[in-house]
Parts: sequence; C-alpha cells; structure tokens
Amino acid sequence: MAYALFKDDQKLSRTFPTKEETLKKAEEAGLVDTINDKPVLEDNLTVKPCAPDAEGKGDEDLDWAPDKP
Repeated sequence: MAYALFKDDQKLSRTFPTKEETLKKAEEAGLVDTINDKPVLEDNLTVKPCAPDAEGKGDEDLDWAPDKP
C-alpha cells in the first residue's frame, strides 16, 4: 500500500511506501505542528492510502520538501 499527502481530495505529494515515511517528509518540509505533544499536519492536510505513482520518483521531485545540503 502506498501513501501520499492530501489536502481535501487533491494529492499533493508523490507516494511513499509507508504512512510513517510520508509524515517524516511532511515534517522535514515544515508541514507538521506539535499540539499537546502530538504531531499534527497543518492546514487540513492528511495522509491517505493511494495507488503508487506510475513512475518511481525521488526526493528531488518533491516541491514541498526543503533542499538538503
């Protein structure tokens, strides 16, 4: 099962193999707040299961992830 970041029903990210990896990438991009000591996605974002991307993509394809040195 693949997972991606969604806002409403619009897919915003490439797919990841696990929900945890999707959340990790969202956190690296600054899209996660901590409320009551729990991580919460910003702006009504959610992680949902979805079909895997047709073509394999890497982190360089993420327009919402920060550049890494």
